[in-house]
Amino acid sequence: MNFWEILGAWVGAFFVISVMTMLWKDNPYFRFGQQAIIGGTIAHYVLFNMKNVINMALIPISKGHVILIVPFILGLLMYTRLFRDYAWISKYPTSVLVGVGIGVMIAGTLRGQIIDQIKATVVDIFTAGTAYDALNGVIIAVGTVTAITFWIFTREHTGALGASAKIGRIFLMVSLGANWAGEEVWYLTQMIGRLIFLIEVFIKGTLLGIA
Repeated sequence: MNFWEILGAWVGAFFVISVMTMLWKDNPYFRFGQQAIIGGTIAHYVLFNMKNVINMALIPISKGHVILIVPFILGLLMYTRLFRDYAWISKYPTSVLVGVGIGVMIAGTLRGQIIDQIKATVVDIFTAGTAYDALNGVIIAVGTVTAITFWIFTREHTGALGASAKIGRIFLMVSLGANWAGEEVWYLTQMIGRLIFLIEVFIKGTLLGIA
């Protein structure tokens, strides 16, 4: 290992262990590592976004794309929040950003998460090529309808509505449990990767010199 690889291993091990000390209790070593990682991440994104501003705004403007002056000025106005007397100006670019974002999100959400989902729920039952696909479509349809009835709070959950809500709660618990398990597996995979780094790179490669 050369000097830079050894230095990278030491720095990586330092911060990995600093974060893991939180498993013991909150301590200054953990807080230093946490703040250093957050600070480094923010600095990286600031420099990355400055590069994007140059490549996506300043350079095109210099080549004649004057329309990009509008978003460039709106972006600059966001920094008026740093000055108390002029902070109110930042409300204008913020309102534009929120308004455009909501408009785009509503269209995408309606199409991707509502219309297409309803279409897939109904169509899969009638267009299934095999009995397994048909059963799958029925389960999805039942789960969708009963899960929706679980969130009906304008009527007491009794009778048919109560039975449907109970079935919907089971579907919701299964769905949330599966999602949580998937997230847990992902985090465990990240932790295993860091432990492998500590053993293979830091301990064997750096401390013991084993290739």
